[in-house]
Amino acid sequence: MYTPVSKYDKLENELKLKQLQIKSLLSITQAINENIPADGLYSMYKTFLNWDMGVGKMALFTESTEGWESVAQIGINYNIDTEEIKERLFKYERTSPVKEEDRDFLPQFDVVIPVYHKKHPIAFSLIGEIRDDNGDVYDHIQFINTITNIVAVAIENKRLFKRQIEQERFKRSLELAAEMQRMLIPDTLPSSREIEFDFYYKPHFNVGGDYLDIFEFGKDKFIFCIADVSGKGVAAALLMANFQALLRSMVDKFQHLETLVQSLNEGVFRITKGEKFISFFIGCLDLKRNLFEYVNAGHNAPLFLSASGPVWLESGCPILGVVNKFEKIERGMELLDKDSLIFCYTDGISEYKEPNGNFLGMDFIQKFTVENRHLKAKKFNERFLSTLKKLGGEKSFVDDIALITCVYKKPK
Repeated sequence: MYTPVSKYDKLENELKLKQLQIKSLLSITQAINENIPADGLYSMYKTFLNWDMGVGKMALFTESTEGWESVAQIGINYNIDTEEIKERLFKYERTSPVKEEDRDFLPQFDVVIPVYHKKHPIAFSLIGEIRDDNGDVYDHIQFINTITNIVAVAIENKRLFKRQIEQERFKRSLELAAEMQRMLIPDTLPSSREIEFDFYYKPHFNVGGDYLDIFEFGKDKFIFCIADVSGKGVAAALLMANFQALLRSMVDKFQHLETLVQSLNEGVFRITKGEKFISFFIGCLDLKRNLFEYVNAGHNAPLFLSASGPVWLESGCPILGVVNKFEKIERGMELLDKDSLIFCYTDGISEYKEPNGNFLGMDFIQKFTVENRHLKAKKFNERFLSTLKKLGGEKSFVDDIALITCVYKKPK
């Protein structure tokens, strides 16, 4: 025999439900305040919906770095295609019944609860089989919506905080790499009556892949090199540090540049297993013999200017680190006569864009060098950079920049 529910009993049931809802809300809020892991929040969310709210079907989706994924489910016996989430669920901007055209995609669900942050979706909860003895399904949905938003926002905050921590770690690692890189760049320059050096180095970001070095080698000999390490950031800085250590440890063991470059290549290949490479130029000024010797390992050809005219320094070998051993390395030689100038640069210069959109060509570099050959090394570099900035401005630099200028004045 059917016994109608009295008004008093109905009110008592509603009161018990409200008390249960408040208790669940307090439990989840306390868990969030205690910073329990995301898996714990998902578990509480499932328990609340299934046991306290009588939900028979549920699937909660959140966005991760790899895309949308299902992080909690109740009573689902099939896999929901996460590839279709953007197409199917992004059109739900507020809590709504499942649209008729989406029944094939969501056959076991009745309601979609989207959670947005600044117009960006951060979660979707799909709800089905909502049981309510009092028949007040709307009230259930409203409270489920509230709990879903609280949990989803808490998870999003965890994700954002984790990303912030990762960004801070990455920033710190970049700062350490930049500091290490600055230590690799010479802070003092060798000089003599005949030789004057100047260099300029500026990474496009905090940490670059360019490298340069200048040092005295024995009596009346000077060695300088310039290189471009593949890649950017911490990995490039570490490879650069290893490369400088290799160079400094090997340079006094070999009488000829060819054998030095061969050993450097083997060292780079051993470190990088052929996955990274270095374009490299090394030159040796022998003041006793008035001779400049060099090897160009796949680097932008520097310009040598003497009384005999301009010469592009191209002799050498392929870039370092691609193969374990070079079949042949060609050493180039030029005579230092009267006033000679050597201008070296990385591809941040060759890839500099002029106002017409064209890259800076070798013709420009040669013309500038010939016209300004009378300048001291430091003034030469300053005028060169100033000329580029007047041409296209700072924004035209799209890569790291490294320059070395060497001026030789033959004593009278």
